[in-house]
Amino acid sequence: MKRVSSILFALSIFGGVAYADSDYTEVRAELTFDRSLLQEEGGAQLVLKDLEKQAEKACRKVSMISVGLVVDKVCAQDVLFQAVEQIDSDKLSTQYAGSSYFVETTSARLQMAAR
Repeated sequence: MKRVSSILFALSIFGGVAYADSDYTEVRAELTFDRSLLQEEGGAQLVLKDLEKQAEKACRKVSMISVGLVVDKVCAQDVLFQAVEQIDSDKLSTQYAGSSYFVETTSARLQMAAR
């Protein structure tokens, strides 16, 4: 029987670049993963790819420039960073270090929102 775990995130992200004058948009995401896959590097890679897709889905926003949905990459980076930190798996962390979403800490806008 597979054991699926989930993590709930509530992030506040800024709508614009000028942080002090921006409005917050709250992002809620519940990410699920199969903890048993984290026993091996290949499984951890599968978990990471799935978490990346879930973060992208949670961080989609409407773009008037491209007329459609786009992924807020900074939001996805923040979600993924927090997921990897909370899951606390060495194998997942190793895979995450090679991810295009890898960051060493949360974004400045998330840090400002936490204040």
